Amino acid sequence: MTLQGTSPPSSDMRRLASGRTGMGMNEHERLQLLVLARESIRMRLLDAHELTPTREEFPDDKFWQDQGVFVTLTEHGELRGCIGTIMPVSPLVQAVASNALSAAFSDPRFEPVEESEFADLSIEVSLLSVPAELAFSSLADLQSKLAATRPGVILRRGVYQATFLPQVWEQLPNVHGFLEALCHKAGLHTESLSQPGLSVFTYTVEAFSEDCK
Repeated sequence: MTLQGTSPPSSDMRRLASGRTGMGMNEHERLQLLVLARESIRMRLLDAHELTPTREEFPDDKFWQDQGVFVTLTEHGELRGCIGTIMPVSPLVQAVASNALSAAFSDPRFEPVEESEFADLSIEVSLLSVPAELAFSSLADLQSKLAATRPGVILRRGVYQATFLPQVWEQLPNVHGFLEALCHKAGLHTESLSQPGLSVFTYTVEAFSEDCK
């Protein structure tokens, strides 16, 4: 599933838990993906044809392996859109292109990006490892484990779920505040953290942006 707070059923996560944990992109490959994301947005703004990545442009097999991807847009340092696919359900280049478009034009928290904003956008691409379920015995144990590693986190309880990328720790460095905000994003009360039925999954990312390629 996609968008800014969703995750697939936990059974899918367990089934894929032994998957790849990182792509290991070099500087040139990172730049290629950032250009792909930006050009996808630019072409949509121009009402031109939608970009379709090809093997000629992206010959390495790593570009065609299924990969979980988030694309984050900022404008003058402020969030402008963030959409992604947590699980590896489509080839990397396709996921980057489609999530760039979704972040720019389909994030329900923001109005669609306009042409006048394009030059001021900064793009970050995050390549996700396959989420792994985190075992914990209590809220204190959960907080301790998360504070120690500061991973990407998915909270899931029933139909309610949300995720924060690891980068969110920069804005919410306190584990209490991090979990409280993630509960709010998922539509959960903070009391849910201490109640049965809560599943927590963690993941890492390989993130790179136009500001620091």
